[in-house]
Amino acid sequence: MIFGETGTSNHALMSMRLPEGSTYVGSQIWGAIGFTLPAYFGSLLADPKRRQILFIGDGSFQVTAQEFSTILRHRQNPIIFVINNDGYTIERYIMGMKADYNDIASWKYSRLHEVMAKDSQIITAEVRTQKDLKEALKKAEEAKEGILIEVHLHPEDAPKALKKFGPTVAEFNFGERGPSQEVPD
Repeated sequence: MIFGETGTSNHALMSMRLPEGSTYVGSQIWGAIGFTLPAYFGSLLADPKRRQILFIGDGSFQVTAQEFSTILRHRQNPIIFVINNDGYTIERYIMGMKADYNDIASWKYSRLHEVMAKDSQIITAEVRTQKDLKEALKKAEEAKEGILIEVHLHPEDAPKALKKFGPTVAEFNFGERGPSQEVPD
């Protein structure tokens, strides 16, 4: 079971082919962020033996971060990828790359378990390179108590679908008076 948070994660995952028997959960229809972390927790409780993976952006994670603490308190074994791109990348493509609204507080996601559940056995990893990713995926395969993988990306790094989606939404929402779009390739 794969959960993809609204925004960068969902736009990337929607184009992937999943193995037969996989289930994908997303919340794109309203564009509301913060849905998948609590939904993921509910799914972990409902079916703890099923392998479940969450992909969530840093901004969305911050909206409902307390649920990470609850997941750890209930001794669940999550596999969570936090896409740390320093803010709301989807909004950068809608409202403009430099809009202050898109910036969020910088958190050290790979250390949150230390303050949210100090006795947690969850392991963490940080990814900045392909080599880091390979090592993190190996850790995820071996993890008995769950893993949180913090994936560092540039704020303008986005799937092609998202790069097309942003300006289209801006045009629909604002027309000619909308935010100017300087969309990188």
